[in-house]
Amino acid sequence: MKKKLLGILLSGLVIASLSGCGEDTTKEAMNKEVTEETSAETELEDIEAADVSEDNASQDEQQEVELDEETKAELTQQLLEENKMDTSVVEGTKTTRGCTFTLPEGFEEAEDMPGMYVTKRYPIDASTIYYIEMNKDIALQLMTEETFLEQAQEQFVENGEMDVKVSLDSFERIEIDGYPAFRIVCSYTLEDVKFTHLEYVINADKSYIITYSQTDEYDRMEEFEASAATIKLEY
Repeated sequence: MKKKLLGILLSGLVIASLSGCGEDTTKEAMNKEVTEETSAETELEDIEAADVSEDNASQDEQQEVELDEETKAELTQQLLEENKMDTSVVEGTKTTRGCTFTLPEGFEEAEDMPGMYVTKRYPIDASTIYYIEMNKDIALQLMTEETFLEQAQEQFVENGEMDVKVSLDSFERIEIDGYPAFRIVCSYTLEDVKFTHLEYVINADKSYIITYSQTDEYDRMEEFEASAATIKLEY
């Protein structure tokens, strides 16, 4: 039962960590722009009040900037171009109906959790596959190794797991059916159980996320890789 609860929790944590990665990067960039503009305007208006200007700039830097969708799109495209990343996610994309992939032999959908697939020996064999669709998030394309790790660690802390350390084993930018995507492998140990996640994130007109998870007791990575090779978008 312990492994069952941990498997569901950890799959959810990785999904949750992804939802904030790009958003935080965009907001940091916006905060930086607002701070620089405010500092410049203050200096032009009153050069003699340099100390006051520095205080105001410091306060502005700490303020949360709320982004509307148009501003978010413009800033995201600017950041993507500056970092020579794929900008297609900002442009219009074809409407998709979902994402499909072939399950490894022996996996079936869990009765109590939509999108979760488990083995017939679950929770003795706590290997899981978790599929979720999210709204389009263009800022997700800005995700980096650093922002992924930071968000994942914060999710553990928020759930009271202060001592869990996430190890990022692989972080790749790939394409799936012509759309920018990520392939991420991370691992961590909790309650003396080591979990390894193989994650695929596709940025289309929606965000599609498939998380393959295993414990150190059952090595299914070869089966997971074979399943991931069948991932396709439906139109």
